[in-house]
Amino acid sequence: MDDRNDLIKINTGSIYQFVSKSSPIPCYLQLKEILKQQIEEHLYDVSFPSERELAEKYHLSRPTVRQALQELVKEGLIIKRRGQISTVVPAIHMIRDYAQELISFSEEMRRKGFTPSSKVLRFEAIPASFEIAEKLKIKEGEDIILLERVRYGDGEPFNLGISYLPLKLCPDIFEIDFNQQPSLHSILKSRYGLDLVMSQESFEPMMPSKKEAQLLNITTKMPLLLMEGITYTADGIPVEYFLLKFRGDKARFSVRVFRRS
Repeated sequence: MDDRNDLIKINTGSIYQFVSKSSPIPCYLQLKEILKQQIEEHLYDVSFPSERELAEKYHLSRPTVRQALQELVKEGLIIKRRGQISTVVPAIHMIRDYAQELISFSEEMRRKGFTPSSKVLRFEAIPASFEIAEKLKIKEGEDIILLERVRYGDGEPFNLGISYLPLKLCPDIFEIDFNQQPSLHSILKSRYGLDLVMSQESFEPMMPSKKEAQLLNITTKMPLLLMEGITYTADGIPVEYFLLKFRGDKARFSVRVFRRS
């Protein structure tokens, strides 16, 4: 049996958890798992206990607590800024498994119980640049649609997106009010018979411009996750070239990988 001075038991309301200083598992990792479970059980709303509060509660040193919090930051569960109380990342994350299916932002939000909406910034026809024409397999200068929007989940800004589509595929699309109809993919399928079944995507971090930060209600110091991609029909026709800039505190992506036999 563990010595009382060596074992700190905490009643979380569901099960008893403890940090054992004699365990081969480092204390900071034990604490990380305890805090992770508490976050998943929604024991915290937005604000998170300070290092000092956690150190006192679990009878651990502040450097140990700090290590545990850094692990939670790495897993995307909290946001920690110098001189401020850590913030629990909301459950509105987009967690997508790209080995399973291609679904739209609107579908993803509805599956998670949130209401999707959009604010259109630009919606117009423009000539295709050489770079965009190459991606859409059309001629340079051909008319394309530019649709730029801020996307929301339950009224909270989530990402900033730009879509480029050949105008010839959906010539009367300007009749659609995308402030009221958030799902571009559903319109492409129901109105034009363009069923998008596959996308090729790449991801990279970036820092927002002042305008992008304002639109997404973040600071210019918070990184974005840029998703760039092309969506295709079953016949391999490229329909949409897109750039999506996700708030770094809202985006988590899950990918399954398998070993080939």
